[in-house]
Amino acid sequence: MGIEFEDAAAVRLLACASEVALSLRAGSAGRRASAEDALRDFHGAYARLYEQAHTVESEDRVRLVRALDDLAGQLHVVRRQAHDEQRRQHDLAAWHERERQRDQVLVGVGAPLRPALDWSDAVVDPKPSETPVRPTPLTARFRARTRVRTSSGGSGGRSGADPDRLRRVAARARAQDAATAQELTRVRNAWVTFTRTCAWVPVDDASLVPGFEDHLAENAADAAWLDRIADAFAAAGGGSLSDGVLDAAGASRLPRELQRVLDPSSTTVEVAAAWHALGLSDQDVEALPLRTKLQLAGIDGLPAVARDIASRAVLRAAVANPGRVYRMLGLPYTYGAVGLEEFTRQVLALRDGLERADQSAARLAPPSAQVGQLVGFGTSNGALVAAISLGDLDTASNVTVNVPGATTTVGSAPEKVRAAHGLLSTAARQDQRSSFAVVSWFGYRAPSFPEVPGQGRATTGGANLASFLDGAVDSRAGSPPRSIAVLGHSYGSTTAAEALAQTRHRIDSFVTYGSVGFTDATKPDQLNVDRVFATEGENDHVAALGRSTRTDPRDLPEVEVFSSEAAPGTKAVTGHDMYPEHGVGYLSSGSTAARHIAEIIANGKPG
Repeated sequence: MGIEFEDAAAVRLLACASEVALSLRAGSAGRRASAEDALRDFHGAYARLYEQAHTVESEDRVRLVRALDDLAGQLHVVRRQAHDEQRRQHDLAAWHERERQRDQVLVGVGAPLRPALDWSDAVVDPKPSETPVRPTPLTARFRARTRVRTSSGGSGGRSGADPDRLRRVAARARAQDAATAQELTRVRNAWVTFTRTCAWVPVDDASLVPGFEDHLAENAADAAWLDRIADAFAAAGGGSLSDGVLDAAGASRLPRELQRVLDPSSTTVEVAAAWHALGLSDQDVEALPLRTKLQLAGIDGLPAVARDIASRAVLRAAVANPGRVYRMLGLPYTYGAVGLEEFTRQVLALRDGLERADQSAARLAPPSAQVGQLVGFGTSNGALVAAISLGDLDTASNVTVNVPGATTTVGSAPEKVRAAHGLLSTAARQDQRSSFAVVSWFGYRAPSFPEVPGQGRATTGGANLASFLDGAVDSRAGSPPRSIAVLGHSYGSTTAAEALAQTRHRIDSFVTYGSVGFTDATKPDQLNVDRVFATEGENDHVAALGRSTRTDPRDLPEVEVFSSEAAPGTKAVTGHDMYPEHGVGYLSSGSTAARHIAEIIANGKPG
């Protein structure tokens, strides 16, 4: 009895499809403005090629939106059908039980009255339908079109453009596509979860996610094409160029495997496989152009050592010339983005945090590797994002990822690295045979205080974190960590819960501390994690305020709760902060909460 249909997965996919469709519609105006900007000083056959490519992108975007809307509509239908079938099965089972009870009564009544009583029962309690409800097959159909980027310019035609304007347009497009790539991750994760848990619903066409990936790949190819022809115009000193020359410049291509690595639609598995096929040495990565290293810094699925080389190179460039990297990231063209002055301040703080990680790593006890790694540098929703690992993320047997809460930026990197060092050192004393890596993950735009009641930042951040976690496993070429723990402080726990509903790889432990809560749709048994833990200090009066619209994880039946109050040799948490300068935070040295969390990291349980 029963059908294979998890309603929560269907609801998540339905909401995701509707929200992403809305986001894609909203992005159309920005795309149109970029095209108008590019065409102001662009003329000739190449201007027409660009205009045609923009038209195809715009039309395909409309088709993609319609496909997502249509998928949402179909999900409404199959949910209703699933509910009808579940109700039918329940009613039929209940009727059979009543029939069994009536048969027992009729045995004592005798044969003469049985026909009359049977007829009466059929009128008063008719048998529910025995015909199963058949679900309508689901169709998730979308295919992106290939765009033409050469003019076959043997006719002697010439084209002209302002190279700086083309570069600005390309940077703006990449910034827009980075946000769209996050939406793709959400759709992909929600679709995989739905098809895994809702096998009762047949699927006739599943081309939407691959088509979405192809659409983003075409967008990335357009941006790279604009950069290449801008370089050609700049090298020529301006003016016009032969369409034949531009055909040669515009068609120049990176190695196919490197293109696959840089493709924003590639999964972390595909990134890891393509990178392995390249066989690049550390020196090769160092020699890549800065723009390519900037792209590598933001890609999950790369080995940590390669990502560290690329990310450090970009960080050095950002420290030396913040405005240049600010523009390369497309931040001047991103609505609501962090300003250049704040970007510069955060870059310097990130540098200081990385230096502290390098210094702390030198004091780590073997077998933990004495290295610090910058395993990310990029943007999300207009904010600078990054991740710092204390210990070698490529080799550590125990990996921990700590997700901070509201208002956190990379400007707090030094503080978070100090917290990571305390956790790692305490965990290593618990288990001296294992190696550890603790990642301070600043991979999403944390909400401002007014945004905390909303779920938007957690939704985007959860997709980013799921990709990072899967990439940390996939990049290790069949040698995954023995244990992975995810820690979520405050709103970071809400974000982590979103991620753990989407990861492909199983997580061993999820620890929430000072949590602002889970949504009603989030239950521990729906997360891809073995054990969920929670703690909150009695003097933390902030977490409850943030939970106004959410459920306290400590109230959920499958969550294991541990104390943050004073104990022999440890101190009680005195507020809401993770690692405050004054008072006792959840991860402060000597706190009860930090000791128990380190025990979970080392042994899988507190105490």
